[in-house]
Amino acid sequence: MKIKIVIALLVIAILGGVFVWSRQSSKTALLPSKQTTDVTTQEETVIRNFMAEPNLKLSFVKTDLPFPNYFRVGKVTQVNGGENMEAVEEWTRQVNVYRQKELLNGQCSVYEYHIDPRSHSLVAVVVAGLKPNEIEAYKVKGIECKTEVHNLPEISKAEAESVAMEYLKRVLPNFDQIKDRFVYSHGKTHSWLWEDKSYKLPDGLVGRPYSYPTIRISVDNTKNIQYWNTVSLFQN
Repeated sequence: MKIKIVIALLVIAILGGVFVWSRQSSKTALLPSKQTTDVTTQEETVIRNFMAEPNLKLSFVKTDLPFPNYFRVGKVTQVNGGENMEAVEEWTRQVNVYRQKELLNGQCSVYEYHIDPRSHSLVAVVVAGLKPNEIEAYKVKGIECKTEVHNLPEISKAEAESVAMEYLKRVLPNFDQIKDRFVYSHGKTHSWLWEDKSYKLPDGLVGRPYSYPTIRISVDNTKNIQYWNTVSLFQN
């Protein structure tokens, strides 16, 4: 009889331990989801602050390499008149990609935002054209968009500069210290470029399109902007 009681107590103890472990494991499994939600909220706040739109509707798209290629670092070898870049693991970067849901000026395009997940810094804002299935999805919601915009009057440098500098003021903590180092150029858009040419990569490594940190912003005739900031990406 005593043996049966002892066995029964052991079984109860084991089952109790398994139950506690199971509950703890369940709680642990929930942590990554909460952490992901917290990170997404933090990164969306960075984007909304840059745009000065607290209610901007965003969706997370994916985590990917910086594309179009605005940051690559590796070992380069010349091949057949071109070059081949070998990736270096500690210099491979990924970005969290978000898209806003509102169309740009009624066009079939939206802003796409890239965040460096290591620092939660905004590293790129690009205009992304919608795919046919995405255009159709907007039509289903009763939203038509224009695929082309013609004969827009050209905005002046002063107008473009006012737009560009307002964005830069919001995103760059050291804007006042570096604003005079932005170099202006004018092609299809009005652009301003800042470069940190004092930065040096480790021996044997090169960067594309630049081997040092840059900040660039461009403004088109619709006053849409595109923005690239590789400062955090160069931090290893």
